Amino acid sequence: MIFPDPRFFRRNGVLSIAEAAEIGGAEIVRGSGSVETVAELSTGGDGALVFAEKLKGAPAPAVALIVPEGQASVCEDFPGAVLEARSPKLAFSKIAAAMFTSFAEEGLEGEGPGERGEACRIHQSAVIDPSAVLGANVVIGPGSFVGPGVVIGDGTSLAAQVSITHATLGKNCRIHAGAKIGEAGFGYTAGETGPQRVPQLGAVRIGDEVDIGALTTVDRGMLSDTVIGDLTKIDNLCQVAHNCRIGRGVLIASQTGISGSCTIGDYVMMGGQVGMADHLHIGDGAVIAAKAGLMRDVEPGGKVGGTPAKPMRQWMKETAALGRLANGK
Repeated sequence: MIFPDPRFFRRNGVLSIAEAAEIGGAEIVRGSGSVETVAELSTGGDGALVFAEKLKGAPAPAVALIVPEGQASVCEDFPGAVLEARSPKLAFSKIAAAMFTSFAEEGLEGEGPGERGEACRIHQSAVIDPSAVLGANVVIGPGSFVGPGVVIGDGTSLAAQVSITHATLGKNCRIHAGAKIGEAGFGYTAGETGPQRVPQLGAVRIGDEVDIGALTTVDRGMLSDTVIGDLTKIDNLCQVAHNCRIGRGVLIASQTGISGSCTIGDYVMMGGQVGMADHLHIGDGAVIAAKAGLMRDVEPGGKVGGTPAKPMRQWMKETAALGRLANGK
């Protein structure tokens, strides 16, 4: 699959290394070539520009790499061009923003051919981009918006005031009222005059028979996709941040907040108001008690509760002991 997905983003052109360096305020240490896309450091690829704020091991091959000032010597074995910048992430963000435009965020219609399956029921107040692809028996409720390039599988229903952009949805999903899927993730870096937005160039990929609750938000990824597996059910008022990967058959109760780049395995159960730090991994079959605050990974089959979260049995014993102490027992 091409990244970024051309159904959701317009490519504004190829940049020479010199042009990219000028846009990003970076200095070319060595190399030349053309930047055709951007990618994660671990992914790289032909024509891709990547960046590293701290180098930990060899990056994947790419056409160009931006590193902090004075760090070019650390990546002598990198085969592509090397650039230095005071803030590699800021330089990368400026270049990525120049190279790609979100159709939805700029109020543009998508460029791909759209499709409407048989027996779709679309409310007259809904707005469907001409490039969107709808399967058979899709239902779209009042005031909902389906953005450029969005794909919705057979039998999926959107209730009132749903917004779907930068996303593909599988079959027989239910998206409840007011849910927002595919908005930009909360990605910023320090700029010269304040926070600088980091372009969110990924998408949201939702499997079959997934339920998304009312007023829940699922953000698209930055340089990879946010993924929700088949049969997963997410309650109302939840937040799934950018780059998260949620497995199959996961149950997530109301007001849970999942920070960016978290991975949740298959058949995990999460109680209401769970909060997760970023980049955590929750193993298959884990159980997370309501109001738990997760700061560390959870092993497969693990059961945790409390803030900060700890093994369930330990948390329950400590809670009981604290109660006895408070009562003078």
